[in-house]
Amino acid sequence: MADVVSYTRLMEAAEVETHSRYRTLRVSVIDPALVSRRGEIVKNTGDGFVAVFESPRDALRCASELQREVTGFEAQQPPERRIAFRIGVHWEPVIFDLNDVYGHGVNIAARLQSVAPAGGVVVSSVLLRVASDLSEFKFDDLGELHLKNLSRPVHAFLLLMPGVDRSTVLGASSKATGRAKLPSIAVLPFTNISSEVGDSYFAEGFVEDIIVSLSNIQELLVVSRGSTMPFRRRMIDPIEVSEKLGVRYFVSGRVRRSGKRIRLSVDLVDVTSGAVVWAENYDTDLAEVFGVQDEIATRIVEKIAAYVRRAEVKRALRKPPKSLNAYDYLLRALDLLYKFDFASFSQARGLLEKAIEEDPEYAAPYAYSAKWHNFNIAEGWSVDFDADSAEVIRLSNCAIERDPHNALALAIQGHGKSMFFRDYDSGLDLCERALAVSPSNSWAWVFSSGTPGFIGDALTGIARAERAIRLSPLGQQAFFNFCLLGQNHYLNAAFDDAIRWSKKSLNLSPRFGNAARVLAASLVAVGRMDEARQVSLHHKHILPAFRVSDYARRCPFKEPQGSLYVERLRAAGLPD
Repeated sequence: MADVVSYTRLMEAAEVETHSRYRTLRVSVIDPALVSRRGEIVKNTGDGFVAVFESPRDALRCASELQREVTGFEAQQPPERRIAFRIGVHWEPVIFDLNDVYGHGVNIAARLQSVAPAGGVVVSSVLLRVASDLSEFKFDDLGELHLKNLSRPVHAFLLLMPGVDRSTVLGASSKATGRAKLPSIAVLPFTNISSEVGDSYFAEGFVEDIIVSLSNIQELLVVSRGSTMPFRRRMIDPIEVSEKLGVRYFVSGRVRRSGKRIRLSVDLVDVTSGAVVWAENYDTDLAEVFGVQDEIATRIVEKIAAYVRRAEVKRALRKPPKSLNAYDYLLRALDLLYKFDFASFSQARGLLEKAIEEDPEYAAPYAYSAKWHNFNIAEGWSVDFDADSAEVIRLSNCAIERDPHNALALAIQGHGKSMFFRDYDSGLDLCERALAVSPSNSWAWVFSSGTPGFIGDALTGIARAERAIRLSPLGQQAFFNFCLLGQNHYLNAAFDDAIRWSKKSLNLSPRFGNAARVLAASLVAVGRMDEARQVSLHHKHILPAFRVSDYARRCPFKEPQGSLYVERLRAAGLPD
């Protein structure tokens, strides 16, 4: 149970401003924290809320993080205008009824909240008894409290936080929590607007496919399907969705049968503005509907993911440095990582290191740092091949330790073991693990396409790279997908296809050296020497320190492909 301290006074002094800041807190701080800790708001009280959780530890962690984050968020406001919460936490089964929750446990949480200091959290002894591993927290024993309208006293504890005790008010703090605050999204039940009952099952299946695919994207928090069921067959109010589910984005859709065709319309809404930021219509024959369902769901997910990434990057770039968290640092790094000029690339590494420093338990920055070292070697910038290749393995291991289901880390490590250590068996095993844990992850598919090509199974590499392109045809990684597809076509001796896809890669990322090398070798293979030399000149311009003799020692292709590829690079005019 959470309540705003002196809400009436704040509203009387500045009603519009207070309401606007409270709404901003809900969307930017409170709702993401609740979703990340598997919490759900079940009732809004105007000046606070009631939330339920799946575990006592989640509830306590969420309360603690909320207080720290709200304090940091409000630090720039004058003391008399700051919004602060009192929070009470108790653990007991409750009764759900429509948009409310009842039971003795709710009353206890409410009374604990009423005695909490501003910015503080008061917890029942019941919760502490049933919670596991609370070593990260410290408490002040408040003893047996006789609370209003409760016949029995409640043994309670105050969560110790800087500046908070039984009588003080939380002081200002500009330090935000280091926990990575990921954007959250909900897929609401699609509406069947035709009279056919069977279309409802199709709509529900579509929602399930989209949720599963979105859940494979590491940078998104996706609300479970069960939490969205109250919105079934209802008019959708963005504010209500935000307040009830604690999300920044939601997806809704409509299904209509018209004769022998099924029509599907999908919208993506940003709840901070209430605007529909992306919409699409799909139309297919009824007989083919289940055959194309996965394909349409995949396209929808890619569109959603691409928009959310763009929106979140813009949001992060607008933030002042002192308010950045681990996820924001990661976004800023990714905005620079794929530009492939040395200054941007070097800056990306520093931002990834800051993301790790902010949240040492957040797996994603470790995975992308491993990718950074991978590219650093591949582009010829590494001054210590052994150290950088070891870092690929170390950093990907750090990510896997923190998140065993991080498909990007598994795939990068698999690719790295094959590419830098020629440990193809381990590489294949790791890539298979990546695909097993996240079959809709385009990075997993494209990195898993490399090793088959290295060992002479280019057809498998082609199929996997094509799958990555279907999953991410327009995303940040499209240039890499095109390059790996071109590389596998080269290894399959389909040189015209290799030229076509390598050119596509260079059109998207002109400074990506690997694509230039594949293109140059492919042009030599078909005797187009003048064009190959032009590509070689471009390669010298973007990577002046690159030497074929250095690359020959680490070329991952099995013989005779390795030696032949190196000879063709020399023939194209790349410096030896």
